[in-house]
Amino acid sequence: MVTCNSLDLTEGLLGKEVPKTSNKVRWKDGHTSILPAVYDQYQINVCNSVDIPMINYLAESSSSTPASNYVLHLTNNDLGSDEILDRVEGALGNNRPVVIRGVEHQPPAGEFTPDYLDKHFGISPNRAVYIHDVEARAADHVNVTKPGTIASFFASIMDPRKIQCILDLPLAHTTLPQSLKHLDHGLLYGWNETLYDVPATSNVHPENFTVKGWGLLHQAGYLTYPHHDAEGTLTWVRMEFGLKFWTVFRLKAQYDDRIHIQEVVCRLGNLTEHEAWAREHCDAEVITLTRGDILIMPPGLPHAVYTPVKTFATGGHAYNFCCLHLSELARYIDATTGDCTTNQKLEHALETLRRMLIAVPRLSPRIRLFKRPLLSLCIMATQGQQYRAKGGSKHGVADRETAKPSADIAAAIFKHLGVSKRMPASTILYEGNQFVAGDEISRDHLARVLKRFTAL
Repeated sequence: MVTCNSLDLTEGLLGKEVPKTSNKVRWKDGHTSILPAVYDQYQINVCNSVDIPMINYLAESSSSTPASNYVLHLTNNDLGSDEILDRVEGALGNNRPVVIRGVEHQPPAGEFTPDYLDKHFGISPNRAVYIHDVEARAADHVNVTKPGTIASFFASIMDPRKIQCILDLPLAHTTLPQSLKHLDHGLLYGWNETLYDVPATSNVHPENFTVKGWGLLHQAGYLTYPHHDAEGTLTWVRMEFGLKFWTVFRLKAQYDDRIHIQEVVCRLGNLTEHEAWAREHCDAEVITLTRGDILIMPPGLPHAVYTPVKTFATGGHAYNFCCLHLSELARYIDATTGDCTTNQKLEHALETLRRMLIAVPRLSPRIRLFKRPLLSLCIMATQGQQYRAKGGSKHGVADRETAKPSADIAAAIFKHLGVSKRMPASTILYEGNQFVAGDEISRDHLARVLKRFTAL
């Protein structure tokens, strides 16, 4: 079995978990990994045309280090700081991902088996799952899964003829470290603190809660193509076993041009055809994640992931008041091009966002609010239909008991922020750098504007 302490990630794989003739690639951080190989009935490697060129592109990209101007690098020691949440939110609000190295790890290292997942993460070997298959994806990019169980996945994890993964393992009980557990404002304030003012009388989609935690299970050699995550959520991931090369993309310029931003995201989704264009307009940075590392990505951040060894990771999605302008931008793109940008469709966004807005009048004064994210929240809450992802369910944007109270609060905030018929909210939002949070809002002034919404 390969150990991720070695720079040679091919040790113990060739001829056992991957074909003996698999080619190799060297990454900028010094690691050497296999290139994927799955052969069809004609003995042609189905990874030759898309996966391998893309992995070679990623391997040539710069390796993220603590000196990075784009990725904020922290360590486990930083988690004990009183300012850790402010530092993380500040980075995310300005479109910077955060990596935290060497986080204290509870499950002991051991043999990677179904029993390991069952004992340490409560994942039954009999759990029914959808298994993504590389050979199926090469033949038909729409129908890429087949039904199976955790046990059946592990039964073929040592089969060098296959490359598979499981992307949707709900683990609602998994959480961030204690000092970061308040990062999820959608749950913490949106749902916890609004049920007095607006009781939940309609059916609530379970994805409002199941997306808070999940697992990712991969066989060696799986490439996740460039995309951004659905519904404008921020995403966190913690490596539990194995290693991933997590590549994040950022624009080189034109941060104020929404059309250009959308074009970049869409072209990255077909990187092999637009590689030269991507090199001209984007920078790519590879974050190598090993056991105990945590990565937190801002909403809408394009990324691609190569998993060179069998790997298990946990993670979750969340909304945070500091980066809702990035949520709005991602959902704006999804509404027209969602079929080529996101990795899956979700139906939980609108109710959570509306409840976050309803929470604002009673929101803790400790929470800092900024103009662009707050304006974005009001726009998303009042224009639910316009933000329905392409191909998404109409049920997910239906008006429920949260529609009117959130609209009333939004109207008051719009007026406070200078929105008028002559100056629409979108005009204000679309001006300037789309990736920064903007000016901080006086909570005292906002409290006076929203006082009438706090009557008991």
